[in-house]
Amino acid sequence: MNPAAAYVEGKLFDGFTSYATGKIDVDEFFQREKKYILYLLAVSGGSWLFNFAEMTLWIAFGELQAKSARDRLFHGLLEKDIAWYDLRKNGIGALLPRIQAQIRELQLATSQPLGGTFSLLSTSILSLIQALYISWNLTLVSLAILWAGRNMQRNYDLQQKKLTEAQKYTSSAFTAIETVKCFNGQEIEHDKYITKVAEAARFYYRVASANALQLSMFVLLSISMFVQAFYYGGVLIRDHKLSVADVLTAFLSAIGAFQALNGMIPTLLFLEKGKIAGSTLRTIMAGMRRGSDVQGGQRLLAPASCFGNIDVKNVSFAYPSLPQQLALDDVTLYIPGGEMTFLIGKSGSGKSTLGQLLLRFYHSQTGFISLDGIDLERLDLNWLRTNITLVEQSSMLFNDTVFHNIAFGKSDHSKVSKREVMEAVEFALLQLMITDMPNGLETVVGYKGGSMSGGQRQRMALARARLRDTPVLLLDESTSALDQISRGLMMDAIRQWRHGKTTIVITHDISQIQADDYAYILEHGKLVQEGYRKHMEKIRDSPFQGFLPPELRVTASPYDARKGTAFESIRTRGSSVDSTNYRFSRMMDDPLEAHLDASENKRASMMFNMFKDRRPMPGVGAGAFTAPWMRLAASPPSPENAEASTRPASGWWESRPLKSVPEDLPSGRRMSRMLEGLLDRTGKSAAESRMSSTGQRRQRKELQPIVIEEEQEYSNMTSTQGDGPDEEAQAVDHKSYKQLLATLWPSIDLRTRAYLILGIYSTTIHALGAPICAFVLSLLLRTYAIPGGDKQKALLYSMIMLGLAFIDAAHTYLGHVCLEYVGQCWVDSIRSKAMTRILDQPRAFFDKEENAVSRLTGNLDRNAEELRNLVGRFSGLVWTATVMVSVAVIWAMVAQWKMTLLALIAAPYVFTVTKIYAAVSEKWESYSNSAAEDAASIFTEAFTNIKTVRALTLEQHFIDKYTKATNFALSVGFRRSFFAGFFYGLSDSAGNFTITMVFYVGARLVKSGTPVQAVVQVFTMLIFTITNLGLILVAIPQIGSTKDTGSRLMRLAELPTDSHEHLGDTRITTVGDIVFEDLSFAYPSRPDQIVLHDINLHIQPGASTAIVGGSGSGKSTTANLLLNLYGVDDGFDDTYHRNGDLILGGRGIKHINTASLRSLVTVVSQTPTLFSATVAENIAYGLPLDSPYNTQSAIRAAAAQAGIHEFIVSLPHGYDTQVGDGGLGLSGGQAQRFSVARALVRRPVVLVLDEATSALDVESANLVRQTIETHVRDSAGSMTVIIITHHRDMMAIADHIVVLDQGRIVEEGAFEELLAKNGALSNLLSGGAWSDSRPQVKTQPRRRGGVPFRKEIEWQKRGRNRSVRR
Repeated sequence: MNPAAAYVEGKLFDGFTSYATGKIDVDEFFQREKKYILYLLAVSGGSWLFNFAEMTLWIAFGELQAKSARDRLFHGLLEKDIAWYDLRKNGIGALLPRIQAQIRELQLATSQPLGGTFSLLSTSILSLIQALYISWNLTLVSLAILWAGRNMQRNYDLQQKKLTEAQKYTSSAFTAIETVKCFNGQEIEHDKYITKVAEAARFYYRVASANALQLSMFVLLSISMFVQAFYYGGVLIRDHKLSVADVLTAFLSAIGAFQALNGMIPTLLFLEKGKIAGSTLRTIMAGMRRGSDVQGGQRLLAPASCFGNIDVKNVSFAYPSLPQQLALDDVTLYIPGGEMTFLIGKSGSGKSTLGQLLLRFYHSQTGFISLDGIDLERLDLNWLRTNITLVEQSSMLFNDTVFHNIAFGKSDHSKVSKREVMEAVEFALLQLMITDMPNGLETVVGYKGGSMSGGQRQRMALARARLRDTPVLLLDESTSALDQISRGLMMDAIRQWRHGKTTIVITHDISQIQADDYAYILEHGKLVQEGYRKHMEKIRDSPFQGFLPPELRVTASPYDARKGTAFESIRTRGSSVDSTNYRFSRMMDDPLEAHLDASENKRASMMFNMFKDRRPMPGVGAGAFTAPWMRLAASPPSPENAEASTRPASGWWESRPLKSVPEDLPSGRRMSRMLEGLLDRTGKSAAESRMSSTGQRRQRKELQPIVIEEEQEYSNMTSTQGDGPDEEAQAVDHKSYKQLLATLWPSIDLRTRAYLILGIYSTTIHALGAPICAFVLSLLLRTYAIPGGDKQKALLYSMIMLGLAFIDAAHTYLGHVCLEYVGQCWVDSIRSKAMTRILDQPRAFFDKEENAVSRLTGNLDRNAEELRNLVGRFSGLVWTATVMVSVAVIWAMVAQWKMTLLALIAAPYVFTVTKIYAAVSEKWESYSNSAAEDAASIFTEAFTNIKTVRALTLEQHFIDKYTKATNFALSVGFRRSFFAGFFYGLSDSAGNFTITMVFYVGARLVKSGTPVQAVVQVFTMLIFTITNLGLILVAIPQIGSTKDTGSRLMRLAELPTDSHEHLGDTRITTVGDIVFEDLSFAYPSRPDQIVLHDINLHIQPGASTAIVGGSGSGKSTTANLLLNLYGVDDGFDDTYHRNGDLILGGRGIKHINTASLRSLVTVVSQTPTLFSATVAENIAYGLPLDSPYNTQSAIRAAAAQAGIHEFIVSLPHGYDTQVGDGGLGLSGGQAQRFSVARALVRRPVVLVLDEATSALDVESANLVRQTIETHVRDSAGSMTVIIITHHRDMMAIADHIVVLDQGRIVEEGAFEELLAKNGALSNLLSGGAWSDSRPQVKTQPRRRGGVPFRKEIEWQKRGRNRSVRR
């Protein structure tokens, strides 16, 4: 519409010129002007409609591009194998936010900027054609863009690389915030982040310089073209080759071209960044299409059933991150279907790797694994993972409700009923926890289950596995975080549940292995021993002996140990232990023994009842072990013969036949009765085998019955994430531009302030250029009205404009560079402040949904980048427009005040529609940002938990969830495009309507006698001004986005500093007595659930104290309070009267400086944390550089004490090896020993061990325990040790034992003293058993909290009452 408007305006100007030269009279002039004014009014109306359509369609196009990119990336990432994730340099957690930022850049570039560029470029071209302008000038402009763009892209890529590294540090710091705080690592994390941000800023300065060069070239070339055109126009008029009307049309067209080119200037960097983002995303997508885990080409098998025979043949495997080190080395073993088999080994022995290979997370380099005789590579991947369940030590939960986290176990989880979930809850002993939760099953567990203890998370995962109930179950240290009672009860329940199903238990805790259980032992990736426990524990100096306590290890010869035992041979399953260098494999081959072994090397034997009375096989001697030459692999039974070929591991399953079940019962009821009878005998047998030394059977307190009021299908229940108002948006105090910019001056240093002043000065000169050019142009136009023209004046005015072009170009470059520099410094200052404030927040801050890790990292990264535009681009634009409008209006008032005042009547209308447009754009931009963040959070949750997602076959769930979120974001985007487009069209056309009114007023004034020259000068001024204001209107949506994202970032930079961590100002050098005085505590996120009740505890300095109790009893809470992670008053409001306190060395903890406290108190937590750094940096984490403990010798000594030194020196770069995100992956036990070394190197006054050995094998745990004992002994009372544990051995080294139950101290004293009392500690260490007491016997009242116990009711009776209770 602009060329049409220029044509009509040219005709209007021609009327003024014709009247001034006397060619037409005043009446003819006015009639002619009215006709073209009506035409211009129609053009203005069309401009509204077309601008409305343009803005709406382009914003919608940007939304579609973003959705397309999100969807393709989401599906592409789902198809990538786990090795691809392992090989990400900075870890997947740092990559995902960068991908989201690239999508955002692409969306921004392909909406208003791209649409505006097309519109302005077409306007410029049409205007130049209309003005008969030659196209080589435009070619020069294009060449300038390309030349600067290449340099810009190179530096932009480098900037993004540094920002990715910065984001890696923020993500790891926020995820491991407890470790950061406990080791005073806030300053370290802040410095690492700011260092990378500063490096990224240096590259951005080069990007800004290249962009500023583009802008200045545009200004110079555009004005130069403009000068040439109008000087040449004067020549044509003098030569009578063109009329004044034609030249004026060319004049206005040139103005349109000039303004269109200037309008493209602010969009160039957006387009460049969008181009780079699109190229990056395209490269990522192309890479995803290669090496994906999608099965294609061959026909894959999905058998009708799965029995669970697993055969591992000559498998070798190395993780992609460490290809030179084999995790498994030529391993061969066989796991028969329908049985429970154990894989044991030290940390890093490769036992967990087998589970990873079985689920096809990785592919073995050599050998193969088969399931029921079929190679895993030939099985349909979804079928495979539907029939295998993996429960890992670090059980991953999703940011959803308890109900959904358990229901995810079912493939059709949307139809899981509440009854099914509650049955799984009861199995996993979770009733007490759920009863205490504020919303029961509908309680959201938080990011990765962060609001729950480690034991609770593990039991949640076991409940999910119980509901899933697959033919094959892998338990990888799945009960390591549970107390003895819960662990024993869970293992009993698992044995009962998994009878007749394949179960693989990966552990280093041999207390779970019964005498008749079969186990494989791995060392350094090799299989070194296998057999039944009852046989292996009798072989002296065998690998299994290393897992036994010293007092239980045998000292007799293994050949002597055979005598009097039930079996003669190590009946292996044809495993690779036969070919190893194990000491008993050096003997000669015996064909006879091999033949015998071929028929008995499986527990899955066809001889069902031969060993019911535990007698040896007929014809076989009484020796327990014969030489391994008698081993021979046998083929696994086929699935169709599986039932006939299996024999349970324990004889008592067959020794007590099941009671008959009426045939007329429904099949489900018959099965239930059979299970009840089975469980009845199971409980009796377990109870008999767990008699105490006095012969007294341990009783279990009963649980509160589970009541299900109604059977309810949750088919329509889905996560609420993405629906309703965004929590972060509600938490954000949306700031005005004034409030945002008010932080600029205080945030920058003196040098940056000088750059700011220089930038404002340069921008002011640039702004003055437009009205001065307009004035010179008005003088040039006067020469057209002179008969014959004035050649000298025309040349003079043209040269003046050319000089103005150079001045304007130079100040454009200077102003842009200065403001971009200031904007970057400002944003980096805010980033630094926000990072400091975030790390300074109390632990409870990170439990809130609006403070999720993905949101915090996104604010520091993407939102900070957008906020920089407020100063770097938009503030300069607004200042330019303000100066330009002010000067133009003043100048116009001087030239012709009447016309100017009449023209300004339209100002309120223009201001109102512009304000409405800005408000609407800002509002919908905020909605759109929130919807996009919800989609991004799902994106992050899915791929940071990718192994859990795949193991549970939740890909379709997350596809549906993500599709719902992205569709919602798209619908919000479409609505945003409509409203923004409508008001943009209205506000943009306001300028055209104003110009129309100006022409009408001017015509009326000329008719009334006003000089034409004054009117034309005002025309030029106002048209220049209105056109430049139109450029600001185009940028309003982007400015609105900056305001919203800036407010989100400012929320973090203005977080309060009144944390309880800052209450104390007393620096201490020792801790002294630790006294819990009538202390009660509740977590802020669950104020109604009191975790500690009136605790009174005195810990003497230099003593070792063990705090023990069941899962959820409050043990770890005491450590959190001691380290001041939570304030002792947290969770209580003013209405709760309490006087409790935590006193250290006679001072209340509220009066002690937190940093000094944490320098003296060190914790080894249950979940180890590794940062993205070298081994040495991880061990010395938090220590000042000048600390005497931050030396290589001290670090190596601590590593040796933690039993990790030998492993470290075996790494490629020793102590300089990179670990953590983007580095070497470690096993859970290895990572835990790093944590122990990190604690020991600090030489703490108080050492808190919070389940520090739960992830360690027996040898490593013994080593750590011996280290602690040595420290306690050598410190001569100078180090206080607090041991939070479930393990008996760790309790035994403590001087004092404190037993917690339901947050209350129920027993305390010396270890042997408490055992002799046969009270709470004895009960805790009993390991749990199923009681066979009569139903009416009740030794304990019902309760809602504490250690979970099974009901004191016979199983058959319990089964009959189940329906009544529910």
